[in-house]
Amino acid sequence: QTKVAITKKGSDLSLSIGADSSASVITHRNAILRSLCGLGLHNALDTIGSSPLCFLGGHSATSFAGASPTSAIAMAGISSWMSVADSTRQGTADDASVLIGQLNDYLSSRSFLVPSSTPTVADFDLYLAIVGKLSGEALETSVNGYNNTRRWLEQCGATLDELKIVAAKNAAYSKVPAATIPKGLNPKPRPLPLFFYGEEDESVVAAAAAATSAATKAGGAKPGKAAAAAPSNAGGGGGLTDEQKKAAADKKAAKNAAKAAKKKDNPKKGGGGGAAPAAELNIS
Repeated sequence: QTKVAITKKGSDLSLSIGADSSASVITHRNAILRSLCGLGLHNALDTIGSSPLCFLGGHSATSFAGASPTSAIAMAGISSWMSVADSTRQGTADDASVLIGQLNDYLSSRSFLVPSSTPTVADFDLYLAIVGKLSGEALETSVNGYNNTRRWLEQCGATLDELKIVAAKNAAYSKVPAATIPKGLNPKPRPLPLFFYGEEDESVVAAAAAATSAATKAGGAKPGKAAAAAPSNAGGGGGLTDEQKKAAADKKAAKNAAKAAKKKDNPKKGGGGGAAPAAELNIS
């Protein structure tokens, strides 16, 4: 049995786990969050399949009774980072800016705050604490030059956006109101790399590069607007004009013909096209 009691007046919050006669009551915010993400709901929020992601990095069950020292350390790290988030909420915008620089070094060899394939409750807690102090242009200025922190902030923000979509789908079954999240970073478009076989006409490569450049400059435009900004003959293959396709085919055919003619004029040694020179047969 799990019961969350929220008083209508004031900000007191408590979590009761177990039967009413022997229930364990938790009153600290961070402990309540970690309990709900872990054993409080039988690890339902820390198991892939029952939850969109592992809010404790999948370490809750494996850390029980010392089964995995690595998971035990990760759980302790989650607790510590949530304490850092508390301090950030109580601090100033300058304190948050300093923390961004410190996080850049820490995240240079890590994807998230603790070993995990997805952001954990600690990542979200610290992210919300930072964007609660710095948002918009102020956040962009503070994160300038700190690529590791930027990557982490963008990932946390994108994951929260996905969770908001999941929450909206389940709104009919939930009494929890939708959360208002401060605006984080506005990720810049990063074009995907283009690959070619090496036999394409130069016009094909140029058209594909032009299309990628146009889409990148379009920034956060909607897909339809980005497509309109790109040249109509852009893209690798399907977006070429008939003239470009014909020119590429003619050039490829001419190249193949030249190869065939060269091969005919210069047959390989030792092949079926004639006897080998006498010097090659002399083994004395």
